[in-house]
Amino acid sequence: MIAHGVMFTNDLYPRAITASGDMMTEDDWEIIPTFVRRGASIGSNATILCGVTIGQEAIVGCGAVVTRDVPDFAVVAGVPARIIGDSRKQSQKKQAPRLLSF
Repeated sequence: MIAHGVMFTNDLYPRAITASGDMMTEDDWEIIPTFVRRGASIGSNATILCGVTIGQEAIVGCGAVVTRDVPDFAVVAGVPARIIGDSRKQSQKKQAPRLLSF
């Protein structure tokens, strides 16, 4: 899941001009891929820098700034994002019983 307002960057060193002062063209840009593995969730307004991998079933907290790879099953939050938990433990917590409505 990728929530509202998530920002993926695509260039580590974005510039409008070359070292010589000329406007950059399409050939001057280096696009760096980012990978989001199966089952990962990224919260609203998180920023993901290019070149990182969000691991399988990892969770990125709302507003986090991810500057490094996120391991499988890690829960990360903050600026910069740091590991604060394990998503496997989150799913093991008992959930409150659902109330029936008629």
